[in-house]
Amino acid sequence: MRNLDSELAYFRIEIGRRFVKEVNESLPIPEGAIRTAVEQGPFKLSQEEQGEVVRSLESLFTHTQRKGSAVTSDYKPWLAGRRSTIDFYYWNRLQRFYLEGGSLAPQVVATLDAVTDEVLDYLGDPSDAGSWSRRGMVIGHVQSGKTTNYSALICKAADAGYKVIILLAGITNSLRSQTQERLDETFIGRKSIFHATAQEALPIINYAGTKRFPAYGTSRDRDFTRDAAGVFFNLAAHNEPIIFITKKNKAPLESLQKWLREQSHGQKIDFPLLLIDDEADNASINTQKDPKATTAINGAIRQILNLFSRSSYVGYTATPFANIFIDPDSDQQMLSDDLFPRNFIKELDPPSAYVGAARVFAESGDLRKTHVVQVDERDFDAILPLSHKRDIQINQLPSSLYVAIRMFVLARAIRILRGDGKKHCSMMINVSRFNDVQEKVLGLVYDYLQRLKNSVTVNGGLKPGQISDANIKELKVDFEREYASCGFTFEEVLRTATESISTMKPITVNMKGGKLDYQQNRANGLHVIAIGGLALSRGLTLEGLVISYILRNTATSDTLMQMARWFGYRPNYEDLCRVYLPKESLDHYVEIHEAIEELRSEVRRMQLAGLTPREFGLRVRESPTAIRITAANKMRSASALTLAQDYSIRHIEGHSLVNDNDVNLRNLDAVKTLVAKIGSAGCRSDHRDRALFWSGVDGNEIVALLKAFRFSEAHPDLGRISQDASLVQDYISDRLKADLKTWDVCIPHPAGGTGQQVIDGHSFQLRERESGDINGGAYRVTGSKHRVADPNDAQLGLSKEQVEAALAEKDKEGGLRGDRAFCAQRTQPMLLIHIFKNNGQQKLKIEDPIVSLSFCLPPTKVAAKSRLYQVNKVYQKQMLDLFADQEDDDEAILEATVDA
Repeated sequence: MRNLDSELAYFRIEIGRRFVKEVNESLPIPEGAIRTAVEQGPFKLSQEEQGEVVRSLESLFTHTQRKGSAVTSDYKPWLAGRRSTIDFYYWNRLQRFYLEGGSLAPQVVATLDAVTDEVLDYLGDPSDAGSWSRRGMVIGHVQSGKTTNYSALICKAADAGYKVIILLAGITNSLRSQTQERLDETFIGRKSIFHATAQEALPIINYAGTKRFPAYGTSRDRDFTRDAAGVFFNLAAHNEPIIFITKKNKAPLESLQKWLREQSHGQKIDFPLLLIDDEADNASINTQKDPKATTAINGAIRQILNLFSRSSYVGYTATPFANIFIDPDSDQQMLSDDLFPRNFIKELDPPSAYVGAARVFAESGDLRKTHVVQVDERDFDAILPLSHKRDIQINQLPSSLYVAIRMFVLARAIRILRGDGKKHCSMMINVSRFNDVQEKVLGLVYDYLQRLKNSVTVNGGLKPGQISDANIKELKVDFEREYASCGFTFEEVLRTATESISTMKPITVNMKGGKLDYQQNRANGLHVIAIGGLALSRGLTLEGLVISYILRNTATSDTLMQMARWFGYRPNYEDLCRVYLPKESLDHYVEIHEAIEELRSEVRRMQLAGLTPREFGLRVRESPTAIRITAANKMRSASALTLAQDYSIRHIEGHSLVNDNDVNLRNLDAVKTLVAKIGSAGCRSDHRDRALFWSGVDGNEIVALLKAFRFSEAHPDLGRISQDASLVQDYISDRLKADLKTWDVCIPHPAGGTGQQVIDGHSFQLRERESGDINGGAYRVTGSKHRVADPNDAQLGLSKEQVEAALAEKDKEGGLRGDRAFCAQRTQPMLLIHIFKNNGQQKLKIEDPIVSLSFCLPPTKVAAKSRLYQVNKVYQKQMLDLFADQEDDDEAILEATVDA
């Protein structure tokens, strides 16, 4: 098929103009309108070409994006009053580049325009004289377009009058270089290369009537140094703004700081500064235990900000917990840290085309069943265990990795058949943080790719009955298992596989080198298998990523989420993407996705309540998610931890039990004791639909049950972390004279079933649970789902009106989700007693019936109470494990040579 770029460009502009009202209001374009516009267009297109143009346009114009939410403090709008006096040259040029170039849907550009106006307005007005500083944070999604957002913000800030722009672009050379290239394309307008004989212009300059260029103090191949060409003169010599794109490394930051100090001649620099900190949760946070001390990078950033009389700092991140918890121990120290987002926190919603954690890892995600391939531990543990040393001997790859490589060959062949043969296509292998191990993996991947290439070359033109090659047979098995519905037969794909594999190149991308040069290969596409560790774990974009293979420790939630380079936009090949993960990694992705989504929801709710970033930070620090995500950095050398947890409007489920029958029998006795007590106390009981129900139960009886009942210590909320205390037990105890004084108690059960249980004269059938898993002496009832209850259990005991109100809340944009919507309707708490039998888990040492508990907790008016816990070794190990990967990455940074 011939190139249709010119025709597509025409229709993008024409349809955008024709439906501008619908686009701006994010309403759908009428069904059939795009096809009609193409059929009535001025071009002679074949039926096949018309279909291709329509598909491309429909994919572009059906994308939408919401503006997201924000919490602010000390916000005085200024942009509206100055808009008429600002020449938005750089932004107008970028806007045309996106719209007419077709890289972004018009609806998405409209939202980008509105959101970046909002963020710019939260910053200081660069025309204001005097001395001021603004500090904020933008929460995006992994690979969702944060670079696009801050590129637009930089353009608008430059137009509004910010003279100095510093962009901190991660901690690796590869990421810094890639970010420099992106800003060349969207802001600078030419390739930033010092000493070039001619400045090579980039396409964006064609979208403005005049030619203007900002100055730059860093280049594609060079971070900031004091003798860098282009910055030996003073700041005042520039009419246009100057931009520095540097990595978060001590040497270039200190060099930039010294150069800027020389510009000030001992005074504050009076030019307004915009400092954007990409991946702001990584390396920028001050983790010193001494509140008067700072880490090197944190200190360098703050010193640069302090050189300017007028400055705005914006941190961009998809995993923001560390920023909100800049100091989890002290409110005052948190606020005094110059990088705490005290003025605003803005949450971005991704476009509708975004493939992210909600679609891949949420239980209801539409891509979970197809995208995720679970790798059995037995497949890799003897070859490449998750924990290994740099001198590990590797003579072969896990069989699942050989499968993943074959899948990449098939996926690229299908993309060729779909007309995308000259587009970038990538595979990622992230199995070790050690460069030495990565090189060994590279050799094995290269060897297998050559064997596949030979097989495909020899057999690609043969008929199926003539092929006896084992590699081709394996390719066919993989195709029929994964891609049988792709629209092509295996014979068609095999014939194309020769072209598919011929341009594939495996390379290592790490701190010692290796570059994904997509820009240089734009004409015919880069087709690469990228093998790395830290360099592939944060910020770096792998264009056209279809196959991802990860074997890494699951310790740190934010690091693990940042490894998800497969998130992003997958036009015309979303169905081909696969992610290979061990089960424990998959479980952890599910958990951290829920934690981050909960934080995003909190931003929306606190915006409606008119609360500030300070109040938001304190609120999140009291959430049960917080301790699991962030407090571990206080646990490296201490066994004491101060916690204040808020479990209001939550369903806390006892999903993790001790895999010991004696413990289960004691738990069952404790439940029987409670039922007998509340019955003799005259609490009203009745048989409701699917449940035994008591109301008016004294909260002290619930606490007594919790003291007698034992959950696995691996359960962060209900497990004992200090002597006989758990976080939930103490939370309930603090409210026995207030919100949690009187309880409902419920034993849900099925209408039918094979097992029967009798407790204190009450007879009921037993529920059933399938399999679950055993890990470290803990029985997780439903495995990775972290549940023990049935989906509708949180509705029990509510009136019809309360259930309807909860369902309406769940349907609201930014409303409470899941069981929280039902808990919010409660006027008193409910204890659920789950008695069930297990079907299928062979390693389970507990005999039926098995018992667990869960707690539906209403809103509370009682503030969270801080307690000092002398935490046990199990809990301390959990906290240490959370940050193990980050310490490994920090060590890798120290070991590597990162200066260009």
